[in-house]
Amino acid sequence: MPETTPADDDMAGWRRLAVTGGLIVALAVASAAAGATMVPQIAGPAPSKATAPAVITNPEPSASAEPTPTEAPTAGPSASATPAPSASPTGPVRPASAFTSWAAPLAGPLGIPQVALEAYGYAEWVLQQTRGTCKLQWTTLAAIGKVTSEHGKQNGSALDTFGRERPAFIGPALNGTGGTVKVADTDGGALDSDQNWDHTIGPMQFIPAMWRLAGVDGDGDELADPQDIDDAALAAAYFLCSGGKDLSVVANWKAAVSAYHGLAPRIDKIFEEAQSYGVRSRS
Repeated sequence: MPETTPADDDMAGWRRLAVTGGLIVALAVASAAAGATMVPQIAGPAPSKATAPAVITNPEPSASAEPTPTEAPTAGPSASATPAPSASPTGPVRPASAFTSWAAPLAGPLGIPQVALEAYGYAEWVLQQTRGTCKLQWTTLAAIGKVTSEHGKQNGSALDTFGRERPAFIGPALNGTGGTVKVADTDGGALDSDQNWDHTIGPMQFIPAMWRLAGVDGDGDELADPQDIDDAALAAAYFLCSGGKDLSVVANWKAAVSAYHGLAPRIDKIFEEAQSYGVRSRS
């Protein structure tokens, strides 16, 4: 598994974090691989509420058939989420489960598996704590999950109760055929079992080079796994914010999303889906 390389300035901020309202934040033990990213974890007794992901405040999509984004998702009023205990009392606590009470009533109406919605919300929350100037919204992550993999449901796969895609998904070789671009192997086949060409992997459709840059253990299980929605959603958030830009600025949002493998031609669709999730989450 390739090592991850988090920014040094983030590491200092992650060592002591607290959220008003009683959330106790601790550091997760990182991946067994040296250098794996450490992220804030929600620990201790379940507090009364936590800050949930914000929603889009300018939700109207373009009226054209192929809308061109004119506004990026911006910070809006937050809802409240009540942290829930782990589904397995004797097992490790899944940090994203802190957003269960927020995600549970929205998952059905939005058509997003609850485990995925929790992961998108948690990823936004983590980025608020570690890279607050990025202003990434959960709706953008959800839109990417929708457009790239139907939230892990491509080719008959599905996310299990812990967020892992089963069966694991590895896309076709990116060898220039079948409409794919050519991406020569970058990981020696470690993630995609192909030493000639790269493949897209998991519910957020990473390619190995992207995973090497942003891969993270998002659920504290000591494994950075692109097939795990908790890890993949948080890694996608870090990748989108890697340029250090404010993604509430439309030009920055478009540049960040376009840099994600395969999304440049579908940026209008990503925008449309993000806006739709924002509208429906507030109705």
